This record gives sequence, C-alpha cells and structure tokens, in this order.
Amino acid sequence: MNIVIAPPIKETYEKDVQALFPDAALFWLEELDEEKRKKALEKADVVLSRNIVGDIRKEEIPLLAKPAMVQTTRTGVDHLDFKKLPKDIRLYCNSGGWARGIAESACGMIIALNRCLREQLYDLQQGKFHILGYHQKLLSEQTVLIAGFGGIGQALAEVLPPFHCRLTAISRHLPKSPLLHKAYTMDQLEEAVKEADVLVLALPFTKETEGLISRHILSLMKEDSLLVDVARAQLIDREALLDKVKNNPRFHVAMDVWWEENEAYPKDGDPLLTYPNVIGSAHNAEMSSTAHREALMNALHNIRAFLDGKPVKGKVNRKEYEA
Repeated sequence: MNIVIAPPIKETYEKDVQALFPDAALFWLEELDEEKRKKALEKADVVLSRNIVGDIRKEEIPLLAKPAMVQTTRTGVDHLDFKKLPKDIRLYCNSGGWARGIAESACGMIIALNRCLREQLYDLQQGKFHILGYHQKLLSEQTVLIAGFGGIGQALAEVLPPFHCRLTAISRHLPKSPLLHKAYTMDQLEEAVKEADVLVLALPFTKETEGLISRHILSLMKEDSLLVDVARAQLIDREALLDKVKNNPRFHVAMDVWWEENEAYPKDGDPLLTYPNVIGSAHNAEMSSTAHREALMNALHNIRAFLDGKPVKGKVNRKEYEA
C-alpha cells in the first residue's frame, strides 16, 4: 500500500502517520524532487492533501486520477475548479475534521446574540449604563434549527443539550439523532424556519445551496430570531440580509464567513457590521490550540477506515459543484 503525504507535515506528524499505517509505504512529497514526486504520485494508492491546489502542483493534478482515495484535510471543497480535476478522481473531504471548534463558536455566538452583548458594549462605551431595555433571551426557551447535519451540525447538536433548548435539524437526507426533537428534509425548509428561534447554517456550499437563505426564507423567520452562519456567506442573499437587519433591529445575525475574505475583504469592513444587531469573526470559528492536529488526525483515521474496508466519511460528489 502506497500512501503519498502532500502537506509539509513530516517533522511534526511523522510518528503519528507511521503509527496509523505501519503496513504502508509512505512518500512525503516535501522531501522529493520533481521526478520522484511524479513517480510517487503515479504509484499512489492513497493521497493526503491539504486542499489540492496548495500542495499538488498544476502539472501533477492529472496523476490524481489513479489513487483509490484522495483525502483532503480541509472540509470545504468549493474552492476547487472541478473542471481542472481528473474526471475519475475519488475525492474525500475532511468531514467533521474541524467541527469541535466550529460548534463551540456557533454556541458562543448564539449566547452573545441572545444576551445582546454588542448592544450593551456599545452603550457602555458611550457612557450609558442601562440595566433594562435590552431584548435578552434564554437559549433554554428557544428552538434551534441546525441546517446541515454533517460533522459540524452533529457536533453542534452534542454541544447544545446542556442549555435545554428544543433542538431540530434539516438536511438533504432526514437527520437521525436521539438528540433531536424534530427532523426535516430540505423540501420542508419553509416549515422549519417558521418554527425556529435560531437558525444555524452548517451546510456545504454547492450549486443547490447557493442563495438558499433567500429574501423569501428570511421573511418567514421570526421577527426576533437569530441567524448564525458558520458555513459560507454565499448561502445567504446578501442584499436581502442587509435589508432584514436594517429594518428589523430585533433580528440578530452572527457571521463567521463573508462574501469577500482575506485580501478581498473591504478595507472599511463589511456593511453588515455597521448594524448593532450583527456580530462576526474572521472565518476562524474552527481555530484552537488543538484544531490543526484534530483535523489532520480525523483525515488520517478516515484513510485508515478506507483501507480497512470500514465506513468512511466525506465522499465528494463533483456534480454538486460543477457549473
């Protein structure tokens, strides 16, 4: 069994990888020259890559057609141009690899919005000390709808029960968990959002989910509900959300993801953040001192399961991403 490790992680994780795959021949691309990289990829049974485009060279991409498994350490694959990938690539994303941090971040965002922390902070900074007057809410009195019940959605479902909220979930396939009070499929989205006090987006960004939270769906949400997005900003109609936030100060939003990010992020900030009923973070909900190790080990254990003939997670259907 030949396993190619594309990310430059040998110094830190060599012992972990060897312990999981004592029966495999390991090829670390970081220490190979151009010709040896090519040969390693040509005979690879499994390839581990961070995100394909970062550690596999352009001229090496066609070689990814042969391996029985190409496993990424990232969860999302919407950054990939599938037209440039081999048609026969067997790609697996890192489902659940970053879920623990994202779930805790989503939970923290819900609480921060419920307790009106941004509004209170602003008032305190202005010298205003109001004990009353904020529309604070209790999570224990709310129905939380998790949209997307993959690794992140399931992790959030495990975090929330101590708060005694009514937990619901919606996904393409009917979510199944003893933690849920109710489950929906995507054709029941309108019904589900009408009942929710909190909507958390944990869906992948695909052709079908782009713009899913439309002006119409936003109009169905309760006047004082919360919207938390830890998935992709493109799931939401941007202009419709701006209008909703502007015209309804009791509607609260938390965003970890944005329509423009990194160098493309607006120099004067996203317009959404000019409103006091919005909080945000810089697409780092997953981060912690252990996040990178957890994500890598999750991907490696998925490879181990694949080699052992056990159930695996994260198989990517390219048709969901191709234009």
